[in-house]
Amino acid sequence: MKIGFIGFGEAAYNIALGLAGEGVSGIRAFDSMAGDAVMGKLVHARAEEAKVELCGSAKDVAEWADVLFAAVPSSFTMDVCRGVKGSLRAGQIYADVSASTPAMKEAIWNEISATGVLFADAAMLGSLPKDKHRVPITASGNGAAKFKETMEPYGMKIMLAGERPGAASAIKLVRSIFMKGIAALMIEMLQAADAYGVSDEVVASVAKSMDGTPFTSHLDRLVTGSALHCVRRAAELKGSIAMLEEAGLTSEMSAATKQKLEELIPYEFAKHYVEAKPAGWPEIIEKLRKN
Repeated sequence: MKIGFIGFGEAAYNIALGLAGEGVSGIRAFDSMAGDAVMGKLVHARAEEAKVELCGSAKDVAEWADVLFAAVPSSFTMDVCRGVKGSLRAGQIYADVSASTPAMKEAIWNEISATGVLFADAAMLGSLPKDKHRVPITASGNGAAKFKETMEPYGMKIMLAGERPGAASAIKLVRSIFMKGIAALMIEMLQAADAYGVSDEVVASVAKSMDGTPFTSHLDRLVTGSALHCVRRAAELKGSIAMLEEAGLTSEMSAATKQKLEELIPYEFAKHYVEAKPAGWPEIIEKLRKN
């Protein structure tokens, strides 16, 4: 099996390094920065470490590879797609691991579908430096199943998300709203706790509320509770924002949370759920979708 990479940055380097550890040899790659006076040194050093042969063009790699990874920044992924389109062939796997939007992944598929290539929208959901080729990947598209079948024997971890290109990227980017958002919220909380000298007490209090409870239970409790009590909770955050300002700290996360809660006020959830509480978070999200 011939594995090729277009783009040999962090993603391609770590995947190739991991595959080399599994005994995969003969990997080829092209990176537009290979000839750069500064960045080229890093590209060549990484290629040497991962035992990857650098090629002169993206087309060279595309014409040769059975499994072709497009591993470039999202702003370049369509250019790459168009550049190698004429070199793609039926049955070849084209795995786009860029952090592009679902709409972009769908556009890429529309661009190359006539070639007969098997397309995998491959979204990486973990730490590449830590996991290398074993980084969890969610894949969708007409080539996702073949991608999984081909690469899992070499240690890759691939979960399928259907045949619609863009579905995998949607999972990644929606997940990022929470994963990146909660990290930013934690930082804002800890800065405030530090400013008032109550870090240990705040962390212990939040841990008591969160530890040992399944994530889905938190979703049900926090989403339905926010819907029912959005007026009071939005008002409470005014105090939190004022406190942060008094401490000379920024309050972007708290202000955004207050705004999201205020967006729930016109729905008057509290009036609609006087006799019985919502069954769970899907009930709230459904009402938001309908309106």
